[in-house]
Amino acid sequence: MAPGLALDVPAGTGIQARALIGLGYRGVAADLFPGPKNADGSKLSWVQADANLPLPFADASFDYVLSREGIEHLENQAGFIRECARVLKPGATLVITTPNLMHLAARLSQFLTGQRSLRRGLVNEVQTLRGRRGRYLYHGHVFFIDYFRMRYLLRLAGFERLGFYTDRLSPTSLALAFLVPFLYGAARFSVWASRRTARRGRKPDVPAAVVSEILAQVHSTPLLFGKRMIVVARKSSG
Repeated sequence: MAPGLALDVPAGTGIQARALIGLGYRGVAADLFPGPKNADGSKLSWVQADANLPLPFADASFDYVLSREGIEHLENQAGFIRECARVLKPGATLVITTPNLMHLAARLSQFLTGQRSLRRGLVNEVQTLRGRRGRYLYHGHVFFIDYFRMRYLLRLAGFERLGFYTDRLSPTSLALAFLVPFLYGAARFSVWASRRTARRGRKPDVPAAVVSEILAQVHSTPLLFGKRMIVVARKSSG
């Protein structure tokens, strides 16, 4: 991708924004907490902002928005994705990474404990809340988002050409690969049943292209076996 102006939000300590600057991009970091004391203001612009609220940037300001391992901490995920769309230029790119709830081991763990990993314990108000800053809360991994909700919010916000990737695989999920045909069969049955219900109620049917895209993506290697879900989407030029 050609270098341009990139927003990293929520930026944490700004590691990713600095890496982008090192690759030739111009970087802006935004986070709930103040920037590190050793921030290089000549290269990295730091803005203190709550990603649950409207971002303090003008419309169509950025060529790229990166949100790495942040959306699962946010209360207002729909509003955040809409804000990403607002501050991006038409045709610009959004990259979101988040723990993948769709890999087979995570699905099994959710069935057993409601958590994506058996080692993470149970969500609670003591351990899950990471901190406060005035009236603002910094949540831990409590607002996990799966493929279906991510795709839904991105499409409603005007994003297109959605790609789903990963950077590492789960050995446990690979060992559970024998379950994939059953999952695919259940998904196909659900599609068939919903279409029959829609016809009976004279409701609009889902276009075949949409169903095919969803089935292909949700049963892809990155989502079935990847520990991290990496989403790349383009803001519509229309």
